[in-house]
Amino acid sequence: MMKPLSARGEKYLLLALLVVMILPSWLLQNDRMLNVDEPRWIVRGANFYYAVTHAEFENTIFEYHPGVTNMWIVATAMHIYFPEYRGYGQGYFDPLKMKFEEFMRQHDKEPLDLVRISRYIHAAVLLALAMASYLLLSKLVDPRSAFLSITLAAVSPFYLGHSRLMNLEGMLALFVLLSLLSLQVYLTRERKIFYLAISGAAFGLAQLSKSSSIAVVGVIGLMLLWDMLSSRTPWRGRIMRAVYIFIAWFVAAALTYFILWPGMWVAPGKMLKDVYGNAFSYAFQGARLEVTEELAPQEFELEDSGNGFLYFMDKWADSTTPLTWFGLLLTIPLFLYAEDKKTTNSMLVYLAVLGLGFVLMFGLAQGRDSQHYILSSYIAFDVMAGLGWGWAIMQMKTRFRASVYAGASATALVLLPLAQIAQGLPYAPYYFTYKSPIASEAATYGYGEGFAEAGDYLAMKPGASNLRAYVYNGLGTFSFFFPGETVVLKRVYLLNNDFAVIVEELSKADYLVLYPITRTKQPETEQLLGVLEGVVEPEKIITINGLEYIRIYAVSEIPESVYEALMAMNVPQE
Repeated sequence: MMKPLSARGEKYLLLALLVVMILPSWLLQNDRMLNVDEPRWIVRGANFYYAVTHAEFENTIFEYHPGVTNMWIVATAMHIYFPEYRGYGQGYFDPLKMKFEEFMRQHDKEPLDLVRISRYIHAAVLLALAMASYLLLSKLVDPRSAFLSITLAAVSPFYLGHSRLMNLEGMLALFVLLSLLSLQVYLTRERKIFYLAISGAAFGLAQLSKSSSIAVVGVIGLMLLWDMLSSRTPWRGRIMRAVYIFIAWFVAAALTYFILWPGMWVAPGKMLKDVYGNAFSYAFQGARLEVTEELAPQEFELEDSGNGFLYFMDKWADSTTPLTWFGLLLTIPLFLYAEDKKTTNSMLVYLAVLGLGFVLMFGLAQGRDSQHYILSSYIAFDVMAGLGWGWAIMQMKTRFRASVYAGASATALVLLPLAQIAQGLPYAPYYFTYKSPIASEAATYGYGEGFAEAGDYLAMKPGASNLRAYVYNGLGTFSFFFPGETVVLKRVYLLNNDFAVIVEELSKADYLVLYPITRTKQPETEQLLGVLEGVVEPEKIITINGLEYIRIYAVSEIPESVYEALMAMNVPQE
């Protein structure tokens, strides 16, 4: 007869199961899509690699986010794939132009290979963060609840879809979670400086990813306040301890920020101004500093109607699984009947505040309405749902014999994550287009999905490497998959009614690739789509989940009347 696993053995068995459950979802088909932002980060990462290897540290800022963690990953991938890149003296590439891609192919290197390697490294980082989060959470709750919380969060379709890409929010969400959990362990379990340092360092990494992670500071403050109020020591000692903890936490964050960003070594003022100046300008003035020219507090505005908050919460419900909804409902009896009420209830409150904090921040900010901005909220709410399901499983312990409970709980621990995975599979590899049973449309769509199929289709044409495709939003999303020449049909041409340029570039192309899935969100595309409809049939239509995403036209089939109609809408540019 087999001896039952020790508590330690069960903990590490669940850790191994966690890896088995979540890692394939980050690795399989990891090169079948690029979103519209990702190619820019690939180019910025290459520029970062060039700057670091040439000791031009002041040039390691390319976007105010600042995205340093992302750029380190791409730079590492470049060092693995194309270390000679640093030696050609090509300098820095504009992430909005095709020059980087042309340079890579001139040296027999494919940008898509760089993306693939970057994503493997990215997946390894995410896995390490998920494992660390599980180990920390298992110090606060039972390992089974910790396992469910982290696993359900990692494989939830909306988070999975975004975390598979080289965007900022996937890592950001886990850095934020790690910071919260590590501080909670420090405050409630083990007063070891190690946990405080991990919490601060994780926040530093979150800030190196995206400045919006500043929202976690409010939760950290709440945690220190509650720790201070629940202490029985004299008030002076409580206050001083909270101050010391915060200072140590902040120092760990600042050191991480400084050490891992070479730009901070030589020009800290410039780096901080670009990051936080632009962040405040965007949030309160609706544009970056190069547009607003300066921060003008007297002109700061927020979305105060509450519509922004409700918008994000509505889209969250549209893109979250019923498994998460039921898990959140189970947190109600968990809150009321938890064995360790102090730790469990405070965790639930902190996670709820964290999730709602990101929603509130972006709901108030100007012009920031993309659902992936609140990916940290998805993680927070999914972790809460996992705690709810963990509590429900634990209740079986008092109602069934030990042998029955062991089998039933083990089955639940496997089936619940598999059910979460199964809900996203019909949407693979575009998991973020998942639509809940109550949703009329996906919370995110038109983010680059379908372009890989379009690139593959034209790549099968005879002499594909000699073809020219004129593609809306085609920078990287399409061009990385197409061996011929890609000319980008820029959205600004449509916004400015600059149809003369469109006609000129279209006439030189072999194929026109349009993206009608965005016609509702980008009504300016309607003019071009409308001119073609009923006049020329697409050679190929690409549909995803029953929706028309892409139309491919053979330019040779486009009649002169289309060009004339486009020129009739042209507005001469100054």
